[in-house]
Amino acid sequence: MHKLAILSLISTLSFATEAIVTKIVDGDTIHVKMNGKEEKIRILYIDTPEKYGGSKLEKDAKKAGISAEKEQELGKLSSGYAAKFFQKGDKVNVISDKKDQYGRMLGTVSKNSVDYSTQIIKDGYSCIYKKEKYPKELDNVLQEAKESKKGLWSVDFEVMNRLCR
Repeated sequence: MHKLAILSLISTLSFATEAIVTKIVDGDTIHVKMNGKEEKIRILYIDTPEKYGGSKLEKDAKKAGISAEKEQELGKLSSGYAAKFFQKGDKVNVISDKKDQYGRMLGTVSKNSVDYSTQIIKDGYSCIYKKEKYPKELDNVLQEAKESKKGLWSVDFEVMNRLCR
């Protein structure tokens, strides 16, 4: 029975894979070289303002009651945050077990034992992606960033409040 419990525990654990950052796309997407191949990672639990044009930009801008250009300004700031956190060539740890409809890996990424999703929310450059299950402690992290007016919360509090509903 003891061996069965250990095997059950091992099968449910997610293991991190070491990767090398090759490109920062925007605030919630990076490229890495992992297991000998290039992978695009859509980072879990976060939703940053859009940097590029498209239907998601238009939808988010409309939801926030702002122009697409204003949304892109915030998106560029969020992408700038990602570019400071990740440098090309950084070693990171990726935990992922699935891909999305666009072929991107969905996963968490950490650098030097710091979880990127938690850190970008804590520093005020991302909302929580609430359409999927997420760690509920991120609600407290977001609330602290909001109350302290960190990052994008200091740039445009009302817009971030609408984006982060």
